Amino acid sequence: MDSQPRTPMAPTAPSPRQPDRRTTGRGRRLRRYALVPAAALSVAVVLAGCDDTSTSSSPAGAGSTMPDSDASQAPGSGAPDEPSPSGTTASAGSSAPSDAADPSEAATQAGPQRCAAKALTPALNRSDGGAGQIYYRLTLSNTSDAPCTLQGFPGVSLIKRDGGVIGEPAEREGAAGQKTVLKPGGHVEITLHTVNQGLTDAPCWDRPDYLKVYPPGSKEAVTLRTTDPLVCGDRFTTTAVGS
Repeated sequence: MDSQPRTPMAPTAPSPRQPDRRTTGRGRRLRRYALVPAAALSVAVVLAGCDDTSTSSSPAGAGSTMPDSDASQAPGSGAPDEPSPSGTTASAGSSAPSDAADPSEAATQAGPQRCAAKALTPALNRSDGGAGQIYYRLTLSNTSDAPCTLQGFPGVSLIKRDGGVIGEPAEREGAAGQKTVLKPGGHVEITLHTVNQGLTDAPCWDRPDYLKVYPPGSKEAVTLRTTDPLVCGDRFTTTAVGS
């Protein structure tokens, strides 16, 4: 055996490990690929920022449209004054039922209309009032099949056979009176007033051949063949209907 002591050998430091080229290349490719989405995201953010800036920097109201609710309330918008029926929609070419009432039904609902001349038949009766006053009862009868109304003063004139007017039309006497409803077959009375011959110095008028009567509110007349009244003293008046 060797009796000399052995000198211990110092441990040898491991040599640095060389990096694997395949690993290094793969890492570079991963970092390069990771940068592509990040760059795209940055570009999108920048573009969005540009759009926001351009919108906020435009003048207020430029190119904008007012809401329909504001436009409908603006003066001069041309909105109809009347609201359209709610819950209904009318399409072009559609035939919706009409709600308009028939004119005859509307007239019935509104009440009897004014009596037309053709619906009335006149009659005349004398009535002495005494003290030289002469009165005639002029009657207008409704000979139509519908009720009608009369109110106010009639127009009354004395007519010759040739159509000429005798004297002046009757003047109005008394109040206008209230509206009178004439049922079919009903009648109203009007009082014609004159005086006896010789009561005044004024002469009497010629006797008429016809009495022409315009019902209140009518431009058409009814004619009665009669020789009355004999108007004297230039006094010829008429009361209103129903007075």
